[in-house]
Amino acid sequence: MSKLSRMTPQNCPAMMLPMLRLKLTVQYDGTAYCGWQRQPDPTPTVQRTIEKTVLATFDQHVTVQGASRTDTGVHALGQVALMELSTHLDPDRVRKALNSRLPDDILIRKVEVVPETFRLWQATRKCYKYSIWADRDRPVFSRQFVYHFYRPLDLQPMQAACDAFVGEYDFEAFKGRQDHRENSVRRIFSCNITKQGKMLTFEVHGNGFLYHMVRTMVGTVVDVGLGRYGPEKILQIINSRDRRMAGQTLPAQGLCLHWIEFGAATDAPPAGENDE
Repeated sequence: MSKLSRMTPQNCPAMMLPMLRLKLTVQYDGTAYCGWQRQPDPTPTVQRTIEKTVLATFDQHVTVQGASRTDTGVHALGQVALMELSTHLDPDRVRKALNSRLPDDILIRKVEVVPETFRLWQATRKCYKYSIWADRDRPVFSRQFVYHFYRPLDLQPMQAACDAFVGEYDFEAFKGRQDHRENSVRRIFSCNITKQGKMLTFEVHGNGFLYHMVRTMVGTVVDVGLGRYGPEKILQIINSRDRRMAGQTLPAQGLCLHWIEFGAATDAPPAGENDE
C-alpha cells in the first residue's frame, strides 16, 4: 500500500489529528453526472463521488458542500467546495491523495485551509461561460462541451441584448420550474458574447444565478441573433416575470462554471444558491 493510498486513524491516533476546514477548488466534466448535489445511490453526482473518495482515502465520512449546485451535464473549471477533515497531511498532499483515487473526469485543483468564519454563502461573484459551435459540421471531439447550432446569427444585436441584462433585476422570467425560491433578484455585473473562429462564447458575471437562468439567458440572446425580436425585448421579458416570454433553455453541455469569488457577506445573494 502506497504512502498516500489510505490515510486512516490507525496510521495516526485520532487524538493527534487536527481538524482542518478545507476549501477545495474543483474541476469536472459533468457529462456522466446528475449534477453536483448528492442524490441517493446509485445516482452519480460530483458531490457523492468526492465524498466516497474521501472515505476511501481517509476513512472518514464527510460532507463536501459546493458553492454552486450545478445541474446535470454542466461542467466546472472552478467550483468551490468546503469540507472538514482530520488529517496530519498538508493541503497539497490531501489534494494529491484524493486526485490519485478520483475518476478521470474530476480533478481537485487546489486545497486551502480556511478559518472557521469562511462560508460558501459569502460568494459575491460567479462566472459562467456558455459555448456554441456555430458551424454546419458538428464538432466531434468537443461535442460534450459545446452546443452545436449552425443557423446564421447576428452578433451585434446579440451583444446589445447581453448589455440589457447588466444591472440588478428580478429574473423570475429566466428561472426553471424546479426553482421555488421567492427571491429571484440577482445582480449581473457584465455580460458579453464573442466569436473566435466557429466558436461563440457567452460570458456572464453575477452575484448569483437561479436554476436554468444562464442557459435561458443564452437561449433568449440566440433568439435575438436569429432576428425573432430585437434586443430592446430583453427588458420587456425581465419586467414581465413570465417564463413563457423568454427563449428556450439551451442544453447543459455548453455551460461551464469558470470561477467563484468571495468577499463581504453584504454583497452576497440570498443563501441556498442553486445554480445551473
